[in-house]
Amino acid sequence: MKIIIAPLGGLIGAILGGILWAKYIQWTGNTAGFIAIGIGALTGIGMLLTCSGAIETNAKKHWLMVAFGAAVFAIAGIFIGKYLDVQWNAVPQIAEQLMANEPNLLEEAAISIAETQYSGQTKWEHMKDRMDWFDLLFGLIAVFVAFYITFNSRVRNIIYKFGGSN
Repeated sequence: MKIIIAPLGGLIGAILGGILWAKYIQWTGNTAGFIAIGIGALTGIGMLLTCSGAIETNAKKHWLMVAFGAAVFAIAGIFIGKYLDVQWNAVPQIAEQLMANEPNLLEEAAISIAETQYSGQTKWEHMKDRMDWFDLLFGLIAVFVAFYITFNSRVRNIIYKFGGSN
């Protein structure tokens, strides 16, 4: 039963990290790609917390699979964050840009135009438009962090001591 529950920590960490990233973008207006590293950390720690009782500390093959799983969940968390960013923030930010370029444009008209522009593209296109090259770099670092946290035996030992396992 423990082995079935083990990946849930990584999934929960990825979802929570993605939601927090999208909310951060909504609250600040900054894309802050570096937050992807936090998604990787949350995913790795979540995997460790749920796997620590299910896998022996010296089972390297199993921990390698867990580390790859954490890396995949980190990628999923980044996509969740980008998707929610587009879902929650694209129309208001397009409207703000329109009003900045056209000072006489009313907010209702700007939102209407923004919704028309938004509906003309797919979510994937909006996600690509809202990404920069350094987002890829931070995404790669996030994947490495998730992998490293779960595969590194010293980090696992700390989690084991914290969780009371072993």
